[in-house]
Amino acid sequence: MAYSILLIEDNLEMADNIASILELAKYNVIHALNGKIGVDLAQRNHPDLILCDVMMPELDGYGVLHILNKETETASIPFIFLTAKADKTDFRAGMNLGADDYITKPFDGVDLLRVIETRLKKNELIKSAFGNNPQDVSAFFSKTRELKDFQRLSENRPQRCFRKKELVFMEGQTPSDLYFIEKGQVKTYKVNYDGKELITGIHREGDFLGFVPLLEDKSYNENAEVQEDSKITIIPKTDFITLIYSSKDVARKFIKMLSNNIEEMENRLLDIAYQSVRQRVANALLKMSQRFAGVNKDGLITIARKDISSIVGTATESLNRTLADFKEEGLIEISGEGLKLVDIRKLEKLLH
Repeated sequence: MAYSILLIEDNLEMADNIASILELAKYNVIHALNGKIGVDLAQRNHPDLILCDVMMPELDGYGVLHILNKETETASIPFIFLTAKADKTDFRAGMNLGADDYITKPFDGVDLLRVIETRLKKNELIKSAFGNNPQDVSAFFSKTRELKDFQRLSENRPQRCFRKKELVFMEGQTPSDLYFIEKGQVKTYKVNYDGKELITGIHREGDFLGFVPLLEDKSYNENAEVQEDSKITIIPKTDFITLIYSSKDVARKFIKMLSNNIEEMENRLLDIAYQSVRQRVANALLKMSQRFAGVNKDGLITIARKDISSIVGTATESLNRTLADFKEEGLIEISGEGLKLVDIRKLEKLLH
């Protein structure tokens, strides 16, 4: 399948020359005569890459990039500026807005195609390889070193085996690494002045830990404790920061993860405020069952009772009474190994 390129250029002669070069290289070209038309075509067609002149009437290239970066559907499209100005301040202005590259007029056709190919290759690699599973993450960190932007990344990413109850990091520590769970389960929690735990998250294989303090350059504001024997990849801070600042696509991945964490926490607070204990317990069991589906044998929830009560926001005694009621009503099964949901539909009805 041929890539589509949106060319935003108000000079017809220049546009014809560029389009001819791109079409000879088997790219599908969409041409816009000015910035306003370019924004509209980008929003409607979602091209694989955008080439945009800087100096244009009505809406210049900076304005085009600013508008497209505000929308999720167009923000990840590789964006390359075409400009006759080679001043460093102009380069910096464009890069600060999120441009991927600059090509200065006049340029050689081969150079143009090389820049386009590199940007498309980088974008496809990030989109296809950066999934939240151990194989994809390993492939991503290995393959990105083939690209020029990532050649300085550290080659060594050690793995460490953590025993149950062992701390990965503690509140107040200065972060130096990003953690990726290859295998196992980790809980993050805070402790109040009375010594009571508030669990902020239960994390499983495929999850990252500790990226927020790295992004904010602050100490950890929570503890991370291993719930079962786990294998965790340790990614040096320099690798992570280089990735974030070198690729807006990678940055968006972590921003999305961060926003999901915030949304989940907000929903938990609302649940605690407005739902009954039965509803909160049912909701927590449903979410844990869904999140850890396929990880534990027979669909068992093996999280400790005191941790479930911390997630729910109730005393362990209240949790135990509610679980006993659920068992008597045929909603769950309880064994020495853990909990198992028996009637998911009835548990879901409790939430309404």
